[in-house]
Amino acid sequence: MTPPEARASEHPRIAIFTHDAYGLGHVRRCVHLVHGLAARAPQAPILFITGAPAVEMLRSLPPNADYVKIPTIVTSGVQGAMPPVLGIGLAELSLLRSRTIRELVRSFAPDVFLVDNFPLGSRLELLPTLKALRPLGTRIVLGLRDVADPPERVRADWARDGIYHVLERYYDRILIYGMREVLDAAEAYALPPAVAAKVRYCGYVTACDAPARAPEELRAEIGLPSPLLLATVGGGGDGFPLLSSVLEALPRVPQASALVVTGEFMPPAEREKLRALAAGRPRVVVRDYLPDLPAYMGAADLVIAMGGYNTAAEILASGCRALLVPRTWRPGEQAGRARSRMDGEQLVRAQLLSALGLAELLPPDQLGPEALAERIGAALERPRPVTNGGARVNVQGIESVVDHLLALARGEENA
Repeated sequence: MTPPEARASEHPRIAIFTHDAYGLGHVRRCVHLVHGLAARAPQAPILFITGAPAVEMLRSLPPNADYVKIPTIVTSGVQGAMPPVLGIGLAELSLLRSRTIRELVRSFAPDVFLVDNFPLGSRLELLPTLKALRPLGTRIVLGLRDVADPPERVRADWARDGIYHVLERYYDRILIYGMREVLDAAEAYALPPAVAAKVRYCGYVTACDAPARAPEELRAEIGLPSPLLLATVGGGGDGFPLLSSVLEALPRVPQASALVVTGEFMPPAEREKLRALAAGRPRVVVRDYLPDLPAYMGAADLVIAMGGYNTAAEILASGCRALLVPRTWRPGEQAGRARSRMDGEQLVRAQLLSALGLAELLPPDQLGPEALAERIGAALERPRPVTNGGARVNVQGIESVVDHLLALARGEENA
């Protein structure tokens, strides 16, 4: 570990770890927090550790932040964990990751260590790090998205893996990236009283600055008439079933035009299939990526999406109409097939937002051109929800999380 006399300054040190799951969501959320921390504490050293392959997102970190890319284990619903990039055994790779994380964090000796969403990372890899940090006095924080998984699954998994004990023994604070009014996480996940006392609700973690470009300017750039649909699937690796259904539904909504965003991770063959479906249709534009997706959400008359955390938070921040078709299939699978273990996180989130009138919901077992077209038409008739700027939704999560982290770094135990 870094001895106190070797430290260059007395500014608080903050380390952040995010598990490398399929897609961009975890990394994007943590990058938002790094920038938020740097804006408030520009001299504080910030170390970001991840195995996520999307390192291009990390090249724009602020000057007081740096990252360490550890060997990748990407989880997916098809195989549990994809083959390691290094071509070594999973057990050996897990041990390598665990030792690397422990030595990195222990040597950095942060005042605060933020763990994103998975209390023990992948395959219990964080346990040695948590044990090593306890004697150093580091405050250990879990940042948990509003819906970690369907509550019944979380309760079963956490009981099986000993997570409740880990949260009680090693974690000083649990920051919920959401609102109690949407989901009471302490109740839903059956947190024991000693663990529930560590919970703080922070609101949704998403960039909510005013768009740099006006909706009219964006609409003129796209060149499509109203009503304008924006169909987006995040990173895109699992988005083909929804986007293909959108393109097949559009002829049934002849008044609508559509901007379809495939995402950076969509396989090239699937992207080409979508372009073929859109060929010869002047009211459809297909893009691989949009640099400022929330601004385009604000310019659209309706956003169609699956309902992952980041997309849902951006929808709430932009105040747009939204139709959510939650993914219950896994990456590499197709919609509509029976699953022994469905990916129900998005379904739970979409149901909660729909119940509050913040989004429309099309159940994924109803996904098809005719049903989708009908729901698009109905959604376009409804007014925009009251979200950003209103009292109903808290999208100031970045500011709240930064408040908590800096307060803990200063030793304020009641933060």
